[in-house]
Amino acid sequence: MGFLVAWLVALLLVAEPLRNSGRFTMADVLAHRLAQRPVRTAAGTSTIVVSIFYLLAQMVGAGALVALLLGASGEGARRWIIVLVGLVMVLYVTIGGMKGTTWVQIVKAVLLIAGTLLITILVLNKFDWNLSTCSAPPPTRAARAGRSSNPGSSTARTAPPSSTSSRWAWRSSSARPDCPHILIRFYTVPTAKAARKSVNWAIGIIGAFYLMTIALGFGAAALVGSKAIIASNESGNTAAPLLAEEVGGGAGSTGGAVLLAVISAVAFATILAVVAGLTLASSVSFAHDLWANVIRKGATGEKEEVLTAKIAAVVIGGISIVLGIFAHRLNAAALVALAFAVAASANLPTILYSLFWKRFTTRGALWSIYGGLVSSVTLVIFSPVVSGNPKALFPRTSFDWFR
Repeated sequence: MGFLVAWLVALLLVAEPLRNSGRFTMADVLAHRLAQRPVRTAAGTSTIVVSIFYLLAQMVGAGALVALLLGASGEGARRWIIVLVGLVMVLYVTIGGMKGTTWVQIVKAVLLIAGTLLITILVLNKFDWNLSTCSAPPPTRAARAGRSSNPGSSTARTAPPSSTSSRWAWRSSSARPDCPHILIRFYTVPTAKAARKSVNWAIGIIGAFYLMTIALGFGAAALVGSKAIIASNESGNTAAPLLAEEVGGGAGSTGGAVLLAVISAVAFATILAVVAGLTLASSVSFAHDLWANVIRKGATGEKEEVLTAKIAAVVIGGISIVLGIFAHRLNAAALVALAFAVAASANLPTILYSLFWKRFTTRGALWSIYGGLVSSVTLVIFSPVVSGNPKALFPRTSFDWFR
């Protein structure tokens, strides 16, 4: 959970200064006191790369969720589901724009907290409000099928790994970034006071949500069982919906079917909101930073910029869909961690230096962005996530440098 929780600290550091800068994108903040074209090129490139990594995770999660609801198990069916879901999401972003994206995120937040709270209460009730009793769960689908439902193995997998490279990867994942779709929101609030208030609310709500996911994780391991989860999706992406079905009464029951449908709808709305925010942030960055200020050198109008942003949204969404087709075997949470690692390497140091270090220069900004971006992406490309094992992005090749 470290890489998720750490971003709340980053928000405390940058939210108010970003709002006070009076700028719209990350590149605007950097270009305010540094050379325009090179800094905008670097910041725009970083924003697009991070967004594509993050979008990839959302496409994989959406494909797994819809495949569960439709009962599709073959790889071909999952790939087509990713394509169709991706097209729907890209179409929504292109038509809805910032206002539509904002409303989806508001509705999503309410539904997500309410749904997670309901499942957490039902899980805790199963164990007499004591998570330590998860090691001896009541008879459930996993137990009835004769499968082991000991969550100890799941807990053990969260401990720091043994190899040196794996330990460093585990530690570095707690350095949470400033992702583009989050940063862009601080440029739209009316006052610095509103920015501080937004951060305080976010810390409280998100912190409570992360605490509840502990119960969901242990509950899924104990009540559903790892074998049943993997049988549904080899990467474990359907654990939460299966848990909802189980605590609602089990497969075939009315309560189980209702809870499965409700939680799946909430999860899909969450994915839609994230995809909308990411696509919007990356397309705006391309249109505003790269196209209008670097390629066209300011000789653009508002209509041209909006049209360019919509075209960029389609292209970026298409790239994410194609990558999602290859990555459907990967765990969505692990893909999110990779996106966070790239953003933490390229964006966060640059923003902090720009806001709090008066001697920060254009050369420093370029080294900070490109250095973090190239090093992190290179390590991801030559990691076992991309090649070298059956669940990798390219399972039939092997060019991984470390494990």
